[in-house]
Amino acid sequence: RWVVITCFLYAGVGVQEAISKPKMKKTGIFCILLLLSAFAVLAQPSSKAVHKALSPFVEQRQIGGVVAVVADRDKIISMDCLGYADIENNRKMSGESLFWIASQSKPICATALMMLVDEGKVDLDAPVTDYLPELKPLMVRRIKRDGWQVEERPSRPVTLRHLLSHTSGMDWIAGVQAQMGKIDVLPFCLSLRVSAMTPLLFEPGERYSYSNQGINIAATVIERITGISYPEFLQKRLFDPLRMTSATFWPEGKQLEKLVVPYRMSPAGELEPIEIDQLQYPLDDRTHRFAEAGGGLFCTPADLIKFYRMILNGGTLDGKRYVSRQAIDEMGKRQTPKGVPDDYGLGWWVSDTAMGHGGAYGTDTKIYRKNGYVVQFYVLGAGLPKQGDAMSAFEAAVKGLYELE
Repeated sequence: RWVVITCFLYAGVGVQEAISKPKMKKTGIFCILLLLSAFAVLAQPSSKAVHKALSPFVEQRQIGGVVAVVADRDKIISMDCLGYADIENNRKMSGESLFWIASQSKPICATALMMLVDEGKVDLDAPVTDYLPELKPLMVRRIKRDGWQVEERPSRPVTLRHLLSHTSGMDWIAGVQAQMGKIDVLPFCLSLRVSAMTPLLFEPGERYSYSNQGINIAATVIERITGISYPEFLQKRLFDPLRMTSATFWPEGKQLEKLVVPYRMSPAGELEPIEIDQLQYPLDDRTHRFAEAGGGLFCTPADLIKFYRMILNGGTLDGKRYVSRQAIDEMGKRQTPKGVPDDYGLGWWVSDTAMGHGGAYGTDTKIYRKNGYVVQFYVLGAGLPKQGDAMSAFEAAVKGLYELE
């Protein structure tokens, strides 16, 4: 608080002096910007209805802490932060707490690829082997009579559309990842080789099967087309211009001090801290940990909302266009085959009026395109019994406030 007050006074002096002393102009402007940034962090609005809905879950220690966000095209309407990011160290939850967003990484990968579609550099319906010839040996599994399994050439090629909609036939993760129980153990170049040797579960476009590996192959296409690494592409084309300074695959330094601790319920009914079981530790190890496009990103609520507001705004934010409205419409359109119950677009779950994605351990974002709102729920818990109830209570409160469909 004292920092804000001091900056306010100094900024006022700077502006006054800038009128008569042009050399002071930059100092005054800098202090005003610093003041506004401080207020943006310290004075996020909250919602009484949301706070009331979520407080019982925190007070009864059914979840460690939660961040709940509602935004529209222009601003954050409310950001409610309850409980603790780290109970053991008495560190409270905030909009600057760093969450593993897990599968919310998928919409970011899809958006990155659609930027290249907009630029005419890739075609959603071209065979993926046009970009990654290493995948030409791909086969598909066939189950014959009496349980015999054989492998045959697929009757149609895998496309980028198949990869982003989980209809490629690729398995959940590569075999090496499955054996090690971690999703961040392979660089994309080796993951590509493993995928080429792993038979598809079914003909491309025939069914739906949730696949991190398909998203990783899409990220590999981005690397091949642009000539830079996938993390570098995200940094240059999305994270830097959107000012998503916390977004990373490798939390390090002071970021680790903001990391949200995941919890599970002990046999005694107490919250106990755990590590993220799908990732290797230490998290800042860039030698043994690799970018995982399907579920490896970390980000704060204060930063991630910028990406989703950009999508809600049809691909623009603060006057800058990132991706076309047509690309967003394509991502938000059902791509799964008829007769399949899963409503999935390109990197997003979809409905007639909304699109979004959840993440392992409890984060979730929904964009209500018809109503013009983004609704986010952040918790990190492994199978907490009341975690789903907390999210339902939050969504019920928000729907009552804004009549969301």
